[in-house]
Amino acid sequence: MRKRFRAAIALALIAAALLLGGKALIDTGWGAALRSAADRLLPNPKVTMWAKSPTPDSHVSSYADATGAGDNYVYLVEASDANGVTRELQLIFFGRQSDGAGWLEIEARGSSGVRYRPCDVDSVPQRARDALTPPDSSA
Repeated sequence: MRKRFRAAIALALIAAALLLGGKALIDTGWGAALRSAADRLLPNPKVTMWAKSPTPDSHVSSYADATGAGDNYVYLVEASDANGVTRELQLIFFGRQSDGAGWLEIEARGSSGVRYRPCDVDSVPQRARDALTPPDSSA
């Protein structure tokens, strides 16, 4: 009985330490990095998605680059796959802000964009463009 009590106390202390440590990382901006790492480690399928490039100042957070060379900027973007299915993705721009120009082709895993690159609007599937472009209210 005494061993179980000690084990329960030890588990409670470990859980509290993990929660406090995780909160400290999130509070310093590293929560985005943890989310990205988890999406890469979990068995999430890779899906190609497209999104409009976020405007430079629309980042939701930023944190110091691990090398100390600059800041990484975290954006949440609405992205669509080729079938027009949308979801919010987290993109991390390493060492710079987004330039806000054009479209991005994104390799998504879970809720993170693992890799992304600029692309021409003509290479974005029509269903993805339709899903991400609001209807023209003047028509």
